[in-house]
Amino acid sequence: MRKITLMLLLLTATIATAQELYVEGGKTMSSFDYKNSQGNSLDNLQATAHSFMAIGYRNQLLIKNLHLSLGASYAGYGAIGSDDTVGNYMEWDVNYLEFNTGLDYELFKVKKAKFYIKGTASVAFLLQGTQTLNNMVIDLKNRDDFDKTLFDFRAGFGFSHPISENLSFYAHYMHGRNLKLKEGTVNTADQEELRIVSDNISFGLLINISKK
Repeated sequence: MRKITLMLLLLTATIATAQELYVEGGKTMSSFDYKNSQGNSLDNLQATAHSFMAIGYRNQLLIKNLHLSLGASYAGYGAIGSDDTVGNYMEWDVNYLEFNTGLDYELFKVKKAKFYIKGTASVAFLLQGTQTLNNMVIDLKNRDDFDKTLFDFRAGFGFSHPISENLSFYAHYMHGRNLKLKEGTVNTADQEELRIVSDNISFGLLINISKK
């Protein structure tokens, strides 16, 4: 009971300090890590650029240099490629609503700039998506390959710098991969796999909402 009370007091003290809101935007370079049913990768598959926006809440967690963040984002992904053996042109464009949780840890400071590492996990739901195959456009809504719950994990690094007492600017880079969107069946020799691979560069503002 004493340990639980101590943890609750510590959590309350943590929540009462260093509370921030964040607004973030940036660019994502994304592609697909795809293998067909024979386990062969699709050649000539190229990354494409997409935008994303995020908002959320950030709070100091237990120790001074560690922070927890909770938020939501609107993110686009895709890829473009061709299959020379059959002469196909392929393009994907998908947009997801994501709910994110993350941890960042401050490594060191240079004057007022803070440098940190960060890791996030997210769950995402397809809002809209299309696949272009030659001259045919396919709606990906309600298709099992993409219209399913997406679990994504990212890691990266960044820095923040105060603008004023209650406002800071930050930028970071994140690399991410999701759990398989598609995989071959266990009872057959089907080795088909599909993952989204992404690299994000983003910029944002931290707004201090802690009570003085």
